[in-house]
Amino acid sequence: MKAHREIWSEFFSDFLTKTGNSIDSFFRNMLKDKTTSSSNYSHVAGLITSGRKRDINFFRDMFDPMYSLSGAGVSIAYGLTFYDRNLRPFKEFEHKQVPAWWKAYNHVKHTWFDCVEEATLANVVSALAGLFLLNVLNTSSRLYLIRHQNVIRWDFMESESRPQIEQVMGKSKMGIPKNCAGYNFTANTPVFIHAYRNDKTTIV
Repeated sequence: MKAHREIWSEFFSDFLTKTGNSIDSFFRNMLKDKTTSSSNYSHVAGLITSGRKRDINFFRDMFDPMYSLSGAGVSIAYGLTFYDRNLRPFKEFEHKQVPAWWKAYNHVKHTWFDCVEEATLANVVSALAGLFLLNVLNTSSRLYLIRHQNVIRWDFMESESRPQIEQVMGKSKMGIPKNCAGYNFTANTPVFIHAYRNDKTTIV
């Protein structure tokens, strides 16, 4: 029920805080990733040397152009939620804004007594979806998920196809390079599914 969106609890506050902390750590690790520093995206060097605070606004400006996070969506398993089964956790990045769930995470983390009611089911699910997307889009973690976790799949994939999938997906930040637009790849877990998008560019 949609009414359940705004249910909050102390348990949700812990979950939201841990998830937000994990997202912050993931972004910081992405900055150290060699695929970021060696990227041919023109904005990377300027941001890295800008001296800006490494906050959500910095991460947005760094990684949305690379991974198109604002356009990335997830489908949520039936049963976890009966509303908004399709989410774009970073959609606010498109307008240089910060997601509402991220604001809630910061409020709950720093002013718990005043803002614990922001630890809602909707914010927790959105934060988890954001963390899921970072894992399945980031170039390095994506390869790990292909090799070891059977999370990322091609519709007709067999175990011997994994090297081919690594090769194909290694050429795109979004998942499917422009010369392989006919392929269908998904990242599947019991909670979330992400259908990889066709990329207009190819990693050199």
